[in-house]
Amino acid sequence: MPALPDPIQPRRPAPGRAGIASIIANGVKITGTIDADGAELQVDGEIEGNVRGGSLTVGDTGMVKGDVVSESVTVHGRVEGSVRARKVMLARNAHVLGDIVHQSLSVEMGAVFEGQCRYLQDPLSQAGPGAPATPQIVSPQERPAASAFGNQGSVFGEPSNDDRMVSGVIVTGASN
Repeated sequence: MPALPDPIQPRRPAPGRAGIASIIANGVKITGTIDADGAELQVDGEIEGNVRGGSLTVGDTGMVKGDVVSESVTVHGRVEGSVRARKVMLARNAHVLGDIVHQSLSVEMGAVFEGQCRYLQDPLSQAGPGAPATPQIVSPQERPAASAFGNQGSVFGEPSNDDRMVSGVIVTGASN
């Protein structure tokens, strides 16, 4: 019988498998925290729990109910929870219910995003294991009273106590 690897030793990637994503297939449901330790993860099934990894792609049939912390996140399906990543891309079929903290954010025409987003130069530097994204609200007092748009503090009119700052959003695609 072959000897089992020592559980204290760090795992080494199998030869020839670099760059291959771990796939959670359509119809598979996982409950609990997923720590992909820098690996690529494709979710076509359902995860109920927090996800941490190097690269996460939520496919058209995929759903994540929990917070996501990753280098790169691409959403084609559904995420119900906060997202914290350097690069976030919401495809046209994406539906995200939660806050996004990002360095780069792109949103295709047709994507649904319900939450707040915040740009950070290094969004992962403040994220511990499973740390939720906690966007900060810019207070209206920090904005100048006069601007190029008249005496109003923003292009949307007079600032209120409920104003929120959104930055770094790119909408791509063409409408038909």
